[in-house]
Amino acid sequence: MNVTEPIRRIARLNPSATAIIRADGSSISYGVLDHAIDRMAGYAARLGLEPGDVAGLSIAGPDESLGLTLMLALARIGVASAEPNAPAEGLRLRFQAGAATAPGNVGFDACWMSSEPAPADHVPAPIRNDPAALFRIFSSSGTTGRPKHIAVTQAVQLRRVFAFGLADGLGPAVRVIGINLGCSWGCATALRTLWAGGTIVLSNPAHAPDTIPRHGVTSIVTSPVSLRMILDALPPGTGPFPRLEQIEVGGSVVPETLWRMAAERLCRRIVSIVGSGEAGLTASAPIDALIARRGAGGLIVPGVEIEAMDEANHTLPPGHEGVLRIRSDRLASGYLQDPESSTERFRDGWFYSNDIGTVWPDGLLTISGRTSDVINAGGVKVHPQVIESALLKLPLVVDAAAFGVPDATGVTRIWAAIVARSRIDDAVLNAFCRHALPGISPQTILQMKALPRNENGKVRREQLVDIGLHANRRPAEAMAAHV
Repeated sequence: MNVTEPIRRIARLNPSATAIIRADGSSISYGVLDHAIDRMAGYAARLGLEPGDVAGLSIAGPDESLGLTLMLALARIGVASAEPNAPAEGLRLRFQAGAATAPGNVGFDACWMSSEPAPADHVPAPIRNDPAALFRIFSSSGTTGRPKHIAVTQAVQLRRVFAFGLADGLGPAVRVIGINLGCSWGCATALRTLWAGGTIVLSNPAHAPDTIPRHGVTSIVTSPVSLRMILDALPPGTGPFPRLEQIEVGGSVVPETLWRMAAERLCRRIVSIVGSGEAGLTASAPIDALIARRGAGGLIVPGVEIEAMDEANHTLPPGHEGVLRIRSDRLASGYLQDPESSTERFRDGWFYSNDIGTVWPDGLLTISGRTSDVINAGGVKVHPQVIESALLKLPLVVDAAAFGVPDATGVTRIWAAIVARSRIDDAVLNAFCRHALPGISPQTILQMKALPRNENGKVRREQLVDIGLHANRRPAEAMAAHV
């Protein structure tokens, strides 16, 4: 099966149903969407793209529906899409929204997308069925350095979408997708929405107070930072919303204070999502069933095996913390043009992640952090989440990150960065940390307007480390730039 077949089926059965609501409020029906996919597929073929080719394509932009439709058009004819930062030698060409500004790029705009359903005499474009063909090359988060490029086949993408649908259990939804549609999670969410005959709502989180009731939104998929933006946009006395059934949050563990605010002002059912571009969805569960277990991400989903490994690569028994490895039929086939990393991380049918966590006897998965994030402060190893959880208990703090910064002698010191509703006195911060974090209190706490994050909401710790290094060299200027 091709990932676009369910869309064509709904277009035949219910062509007037709304498939996408754009940010400007205009809508696209399933009949129009399927015809636009055919039309764009024709344009792509006339450009010389053939099955097996790969084209660069970003879904992000002023009109995400255009990028999403083009991605589906390429998939329909067996052409894979990739984030534009993928290695150039692997790309036949790059698509660019609007006018092309670089040699070799092909511009596309609203003219590519039909605004009408297919005419009665329209002959549907053939759908290429090749389960082994590449569907999309996703980019990793890049939070620990150079992003890797994750090759996912049509067959693997199909299984990932089915897995999300099984965990979801909502059926057709009117869904706000507050994450990049071109990433692994965003793409799977868009497809499961369309496969079920639901509606994708493209909206800025700041517009949530109007968007949710206007379009009868029943589901929101977002990151913790975007969830915070939605809550901050709600006027006093607004919410909860009777039609809103579920919010899915992923990218990092949801702080308890944020969960409680969202449950009170948006809807009761808030679900934690754990996954990756390499493995797809791996665990999920309603947060109210997890909140008593620190770091709990969810219950391992059916069809996925996860084991914790020790430093000698031996499997640890349930209840013991180690580096996690994952096995399922939803794993990517490896990294594009990176055989060394592919061999290191994809071995013997397993994906070896950089996540540190615990698999409990009841199937619960808790995440302690990432191997690359652990702070080795003079021989004392600290998970950043321990410090972040403590800082988020301060009433004014809305975001926090901990990281290690080498001092002038090369010894790593614990630093933290926070975002607060108003400035907190440094003496108050230091006293709180000495009490809440004995022995691991941060040496320095930066108060910032916003933490650097990637498009999926994950903190870019390497940028924070750079800020710390700069602050060590030029303390006054560095601090002033980020307060």
